[in-house]
Order: sequence, then C-alpha cells, then structure tokens
Amino acid sequence: MPVIEIRGVASQTSRFLPYQDEDLDIILLEWLRSQGITIASSCDGEGVCKKCDIQNGWLTCELTLRSFLERQPDGRIQIGYL
Repeated sequence: MPVIEIRGVASQTSRFLPYQDEDLDIILLEWLRSQGITIASSCDGEGVCKKCDIQNGWLTCELTLRSFLERQPDGRIQIGYL
C-alpha cells in the first residue's frame, strides 16, 4: 500500500500514512486532518491565510492528494511546526 511521509522539521520525526485510490481526489488539507495531522488554517481552507503551506509554498487547501503526488512523486511532506 502506498504511503505519504509527514516529516516534522521542528521535531525531526516522521509519520507514515497509507492511502488508497479513493483518497486521491480529496483536498490534501482535509485528508491530512482526517489522518490526525494538525494543519494550521485560520481561513478554513479558502486559500487566503496561507498558513497551510508545506514545502515549496504549496497550500494544502489548494491541492488534492493526487495533484500533490504529481508534484511530489516520493510522497514526502515537510511541515515546519510539527
């Protein structure tokens, strides 16, 4: 089963989250939250606050899991505050 690696820059720890094909069209912000990963977002996913950004300035509220994996095929996400 394929996995997404969540790497906390502050803590230097990783979590590995498996996903399925039916997850690919879910907004990344929603999917991460459903997996127990706290993602900052004061605009609740409207793309205005920019707090949900991950590496390269990508906003998790503007990407599906599929579009994230197209940009980052290795499935690694770095979150600064984790």
